[in-house]
Amino acid sequence: MSVFSIDRNAFFLSLTLFGSGLMSCVFHFYYVKLFLDKYNISQPWFQFAQVVYLIWNAINDPLFAYWQDNSKMVAFRSRRHAILYGAPLYALCFLLFWFPWRDYTNHDWLTGVHLMVALCCYDSLLTFVLLAYCSLFAEISKDLDYRLTLMRYGKAAGILASTSVTALQFISNGLEDFHAFQMCCICIAFMAWISMHFTGKHVRTNPTYSYDALISNDEVGSSQKSVENEGSFQQPLRQLRQILTKDFVAFVATNFLQIFHKEYGANFMVIFGDQLIPKDDISDFTRKLFYGSSAILPTLAVFAVSPVIAIHGYYKIIVWTNYLNILLAIGMYCIGSSHTWILVAYMLIDRTPLSSSVFGYNALFTKPAISVAPMVVVAILNGYGYESLQTDSLTSQEYSSLRNAMFNISCFFPLVLSVCRLYTWSKYSIRKSHSPVARHIES
Repeated sequence: MSVFSIDRNAFFLSLTLFGSGLMSCVFHFYYVKLFLDKYNISQPWFQFAQVVYLIWNAINDPLFAYWQDNSKMVAFRSRRHAILYGAPLYALCFLLFWFPWRDYTNHDWLTGVHLMVALCCYDSLLTFVLLAYCSLFAEISKDLDYRLTLMRYGKAAGILASTSVTALQFISNGLEDFHAFQMCCICIAFMAWISMHFTGKHVRTNPTYSYDALISNDEVGSSQKSVENEGSFQQPLRQLRQILTKDFVAFVATNFLQIFHKEYGANFMVIFGDQLIPKDDISDFTRKLFYGSSAILPTLAVFAVSPVIAIHGYYKIIVWTNYLNILLAIGMYCIGSSHTWILVAYMLIDRTPLSSSVFGYNALFTKPAISVAPMVVVAILNGYGYESLQTDSLTSQEYSSLRNAMFNISCFFPLVLSVCRLYTWSKYSIRKSHSPVARHIES
């Protein structure tokens, strides 16, 4: 086989990650800034929308996982069809954020409703499509080497998808040209839909593992009926009791803190950067490149660190990175915010982080971090007058206090979160895994 040959099945499967990644990078990077700075949402409505999103985000993963495993509808049970039919709705829900429902006034109540509906719709379709993707991954092959091939294609797709933020930064001039931003988002949604459409149309699963083949098997059907007669709604509770071990709790707690850190970085990178990095210190081109690279570097870092994980194992790598985060945060705080290029480097480094029922229950406890992070940071910022910044009503002293608050958050959030992660991770007893990919335990 030629070195440059393409595995068609792996390529088509990776297109779902590419399409979802295009939209996900834009969503995490822009939605908080857009609703705070352009739509001028009030803090009570922002917090209320996040609470609703927190609840729905926590429960919809296990809910959709249960439906996809037990539903008789083809669009739910067939993984390919779930992606095929879910993709256009997923793309449309992505577009909900970027088009205001009317000309919003300052602190308009409709802005809060807009955010709440957009968050819940977007996350519902994201969950529906990506759960199907994870199951489809498992249905293609049980061969570890081939699954490594699938993951390499997926990583490459993720790297390409993360360039969407860079493209938007230059096309929309950092959100200054909002119409260009909206048109670019439409193009991204269309590309995402087409990419996932190809997955739904062209991916082929192993007949031994595919539900598309099993659904016609009478024995499977009768077996399902007997399980359902035993009380199918009790099964998730039994599974939950089985996995609530000390290691699972330690893993979930560490993962919650990591997601909190990741979301804080993604949501507030551009907000903090605009205020902490003076326009005279770096060029407009460099600033756009800086924001765009903040979305690409985490994906590249995960790809690059795989050989190190294979040598030293996940446990040690996570411990070392947390110690590094602590040292960098202390060092940055001592240096101060006046050294622009050091601050730029620090913010980039700080943005660089390191299946089915278990992941569903893990999401039940960790997904709230996606909402808690912006809620906490926005509450702190508004305590220092961030809402008044949008109306240019801050005095120079108040603006200085706001900048200091942003800098302190940039230093102390990573510091505190890293210390907490070191504690929770020390309770995790499975410390000998050196595989750079997830292991799949199947019956």
